[in-house]
Amino acid sequence: MNVEELRKDAVEITIDREHLHPDLRVTEDCKILRDSKDYHHTGEGFPFQLCAFGAQRFSSGRHYWEVELAQPNSPLKIFWIIGVMKHGNFTTRDRSALTPSRGFWFLCSDGPYGFYTNTDPSIRFSLIPRPERLGVLLDYDDGQLSFYNVTERKHLLTISSRFSGSVVPLFNPGAGDLSTLRILDCPKPAEPAESSDNPKPVESAESSQPLLSNNSSDA
Repeated sequence: MNVEELRKDAVEITIDREHLHPDLRVTEDCKILRDSKDYHHTGEGFPFQLCAFGAQRFSSGRHYWEVELAQPNSPLKIFWIIGVMKHGNFTTRDRSALTPSRGFWFLCSDGPYGFYTNTDPSIRFSLIPRPERLGVLLDYDDGQLSFYNVTERKHLLTISSRFSGSVVPLFNPGAGDLSTLRILDCPKPAEPAESSDNPKPVESAESSQPLLSNNSSDA
């Protein structure tokens, strides 16, 4: 896995606050996402309804972004969904609605139950170590969505499909984790004429920004 090559297709991703679930909180810069401290998951299984969507739409080309799943002095985040979905699918209720035929493609980390895709059939597997930073590459024209463990510099898997219309990034922070889900600003590789002796520092996972809902200025 060549991180620098992937980052040539890096794009800035932010959360669409207009369609934010009322039980989610996001920072003012729309980069850090988590469940509300008042949210209590009473159902069984993963809280699929807590989906958030990227504000950026893609209908062609290659697009890459990274998500931080670890924070200093906090346990590694173990509940999350990361992927893409067809623009306009803003209402989600349960697992049965989140299928490729309905415009959803993702990787899910379901805590002690491991990892799985929403493909048909679903692919279930374990990852050791768990990703601390996940890279996502959408190749719209070739119909591929690839996931990478950036810290370990490993390709995890690729979902092949056929996209149509606009797709947007998909995020779900799960419920109950102490760590947040943070969308990073990927450093693009330096131009060939520039020196690589002083590379751009990797972004820290720490942030003091308050978490906001979609209809208030307070967490």
